[in-house]
Amino acid sequence: MAKILVSSASYILSDYLLTSEGTHCYNLFKHMAKYGYEFVALSPYIRIRGELDNVEFHQVGTFKLSPTSPGLYKYTFHAEFLARGLIAARKLVRKEKIDIVHHMLPAVFDYTFSPLALLGNHLKQPFVFGPLSSHYYERPLNERILVPLTSRLHKKTIQRCDRIITISNQVKNLYSELISQAKISVIPFGIDTDMFRPVQLNRKQDQLSILYAGWLYPLKGLPCLIKAVAETEKLGLKIKLKIAGEGKQKEELVSLAHKLGIEKDVTFLGVVPYADMPEQYRDCDIFCFPTLGEPLGKGLIEAMACGKPVIASKIGGPTEIVQSGINGILVPPGNAKVLAEKILLLANDENIRRRMGEKARETILERFSWQVIAEKYHRLYSELL
Repeated sequence: MAKILVSSASYILSDYLLTSEGTHCYNLFKHMAKYGYEFVALSPYIRIRGELDNVEFHQVGTFKLSPTSPGLYKYTFHAEFLARGLIAARKLVRKEKIDIVHHMLPAVFDYTFSPLALLGNHLKQPFVFGPLSSHYYERPLNERILVPLTSRLHKKTIQRCDRIITISNQVKNLYSELISQAKISVIPFGIDTDMFRPVQLNRKQDQLSILYAGWLYPLKGLPCLIKAVAETEKLGLKIKLKIAGEGKQKEELVSLAHKLGIEKDVTFLGVVPYADMPEQYRDCDIFCFPTLGEPLGKGLIEAMACGKPVIASKIGGPTEIVQSGINGILVPPGNAKVLAEKILLLANDENIRRRMGEKARETILERFSWQVIAEKYHRLYSELL
């Protein structure tokens, strides 16, 4: 039975909190049990309700981090995790019979590095890094100041890797000059297709319902979505827009909805518990993902798993997931007029919505179900053992 040391299993490792990276790690551990893998997982903050027989969890931090945490808090968090995580990992490597060392998450191009890989000349085990993603937007100034340092450490980490994992082909292309393509595997995040599945709801529908789910900050392109809803209402289509999530842009978005006169039709749900998200997806008619550029889009694939037609930006990760006109629709990022046109197209044809939703579900089952993702990880690990 192979044992994997996961030296970084996300900033929040949980099976019920709203953390896409943490639930990804948890579900991967769970589904790898059938292949006989054991894991020793380190994370700064761990909250698990469903214990796993094949995982030994180690919390090596004091704080819980979120995208809205202030800068000083973030740097204190990072410093503690880097130090305590390195100490704990080195002890475990000496103590346990470890077959592979894997830094899973976080893993971001030019930002994330592994002290264990950089200082681990003594490591005899193969080292794996990822699933790696990339920022497609300008980061805050305090983070950009550190990029010259973090970028060097990131590239040195990559050079120490026996294998890296990227979440998309676009991210893979970023690494093609840093490491041999033979060492790069493309494996996206997985989806619990039993939890996120279509369910027919009996609900009274007096107007079309659109859902967005994710953090509220500029990358997500939400002003474009709110403007598009206002455009459709000018043409006589009443829409209920629900926005699930929190973030620093919330006040701006509330103000924009008020300015456009649609504040009564836009509901800010705040942070929705992870277990309640499937119901939110099922209760909408269309899921909109107006991103200005990111490598995947967890909300997008969760909505598709629930059999919902999606409208997403033609940039970054969505272009590798959505086949426009088949399992969803792609639109130019930031173009409220085109987005409004596509909303109208789906709103006026229930058959198209149903057909696209069915194809969306098929896409997720074929490419993103945990059965598929776990098998890919098994193949990767087997090649290194």
